[in-house]
Amino acid sequence: MNYKWINLLFTLCAAVAAAGCSSESDDDNGGNGNGGGNGGSNPPIEAVGGYADPDGVLLLNQGAPRMENGTVTWIAPDGTVEEDVYGKVNGSAVGNSSQDLNMYGGKIYILSDNATVPDMGSGEAGDGTLVIVDAETFQKEKTFKFEDLKYPRPEGSTDENEMLSLITPLENITVLDEHNIYLSDSKAMFRLDATTGEMTIVEGSYHFGNSGATIESVVATRSMVVIGDKFYCGGGGFWSSTKLFEFTKGKSEVTRTLDLSGEFISGICRTGDHEIVVATCGRSGETKSFLTFVDTDSWTVTLEKQIKADISAEFMNTSGVTLAGDYLYFSAGTLTVSRVSLKTWKVEEYIQVKNDVPNAQYITCNVVADPKKNLLYVSVSDDLGEAIIANGNVLVYDCSGEEPALVMNIENKASYPVNIYPMSRFHNE
Repeated sequence: MNYKWINLLFTLCAAVAAAGCSSESDDDNGGNGNGGGNGGSNPPIEAVGGYADPDGVLLLNQGAPRMENGTVTWIAPDGTVEEDVYGKVNGSAVGNSSQDLNMYGGKIYILSDNATVPDMGSGEAGDGTLVIVDAETFQKEKTFKFEDLKYPRPEGSTDENEMLSLITPLENITVLDEHNIYLSDSKAMFRLDATTGEMTIVEGSYHFGNSGATIESVVATRSMVVIGDKFYCGGGGFWSSTKLFEFTKGKSEVTRTLDLSGEFISGICRTGDHEIVVATCGRSGETKSFLTFVDTDSWTVTLEKQIKADISAEFMNTSGVTLAGDYLYFSAGTLTVSRVSLKTWKVEEYIQVKNDVPNAQYITCNVVADPKKNLLYVSVSDDLGEAIIANGNVLVYDCSGEEPALVMNIENKASYPVNIYPMSRFHNE
């Protein structure tokens, strides 16, 4: 759940934020650990046990920021649920308003806003905006405070400051190696070298507004797909035509763009060694959506299909669509999970969440698939607010058959999950 989304929800904003997704691939040239139902594959790593076990699942909880800090919940391979893993291991809070995490090379990188403290709760300060932990033990290794993450003013900006700060809420993170950590806010994408602390803005990921007075993002970083030393995300919308963006490790600039149909990015999924599908949509509630298949080697569109369904990601930090088997799953911010067949292109409603949790009122993040197990994760709550600790459920469905089967219902073990990470997404075969 993103509190930018809450504010927009309660003011009835009609604009749709861009979002992304991706799928699992058998190719072992992936790079960032955004695998599984919502990202590209990760390079081989040594960490295979503890909290890095490929059969486990991490839940990143944003929490109610004025009442509590962000936390991490662990679902062990045997189904045991462990709350506040980071707090138990390190004796402190990871950060306030957690947003995303990523794993690379035996380390987990946790991104939080951490610009404030829970003023109506404990008042405890979080450890950092970017916290790096050992993937197996969750022992803290390195932290970056919010004030540490500044970047040189880009040419064309009229800001009076030479070094500029990120703005909250932050959005997403992907890691190619410790020298190439890419993270985003609503202004742009940035490249951070964790060994030096140097951060630069990525050219081509932003647009100047108000004659250079503001910097505004044109990329939708939710679920970035990695293939080799490159990664991909969509973008466009209000300031730019809808496009697919390519980024290359070691570079602080967009390396290629490709025009797409549709108004907004809904998801991006890896479907082959050098193939991705980009899902685009109209404004919230509209049913004019597209699935565009792209060969990343030739940089050409190989297939485009129009889909009559609302597949938007709404205002969440997570991918609006997620892929498992031959189906793309989505909920468009509602309590009804639908799916589209990538063979027949048929769209059908698949899960009515209220049948399993009658008191559910909100979905806290978009649905997440584990394609290796054909499981679908759905997180819901009975309330929503930055000063409200709500009752919540994380539902796990087996989607291997024509009808979904609820196999696990985790109650009140996670506070407003902002994303769900089947750990298999960070591992190669």
